[in-house]
Amino acid sequence: MISGRPARCRAGLAVAALALLALAAVRSGGGGPPLYDGLCLPPNYLVLGANPGPSSASATYSADQLNQTQELATTEQTPQAQLIMAAGSLTAPAGATVTLTIKPVPPPSIQPAAGTIVGNVYQFAARASTGPTLSLAAGHPATVVLEAPRAGGPNLTVERFDTSTWTPLKTFQSGCGDTDEAASPSLGLFALVAQGSAGAGSPNPPSSGGPPVAVIVVAMIIVVLALAIGATRRSRGRPRRGGQRKS
Repeated sequence: MISGRPARCRAGLAVAALALLALAAVRSGGGGPPLYDGLCLPPNYLVLGANPGPSSASATYSADQLNQTQELATTEQTPQAQLIMAAGSLTAPAGATVTLTIKPVPPPSIQPAAGTIVGNVYQFAARASTGPTLSLAAGHPATVVLEAPRAGGPNLTVERFDTSTWTPLKTFQSGCGDTDEAASPSLGLFALVAQGSAGAGSPNPPSSGGPPVAVIVVAMIIVVLALAIGATRRSRGRPRRGGQRKS
């Protein structure tokens, strides 16, 4: 009936508005991964010691090539570890080439002071063909990129291990929310660390106080639907204006 259409339209608009509010509430609460323009699939993370295990990466560069930006990445569909070297970050000895390597390694016995290692520990290194291990030039940090075992997990930080201490680096999230990157003034051992007490097994820290946002939103949608159905039924039961009842 034509008289029922306005009520149904209003009900549809109300449900759509509540759905948008629900999405905004969940996103603003930090309970889900960031919005991403495109298909975002959860990573099939490969753990050291499993079969199949994570891959390594290695490439050799000449002195001329080191004067250009170079990128090295492991061979997973989404690389689990990447290294981006800006021009001038490394200087090859005279007549030598430089080999960059990324390799998953067992974690050191010393754990981060304020968190838990998530995923693999990777060793990033640069070695000249003449033998010595090379250091990065002052003021030319390298960018280390690490993939996390899951998207939208706890707050993750790229940390570097220096012989006896884990040092957190300023970390930026990229990709589908499962990739983190940081600039480092030196190479060495790197890992993602879940800060605080959430740990590697808690993808989302528990919320505190009050019912979950999702429960409140679902209850509101049920109430709106009930009101809309009632309004539609009442509009169908009303006689049309100017009509005559049959005797």
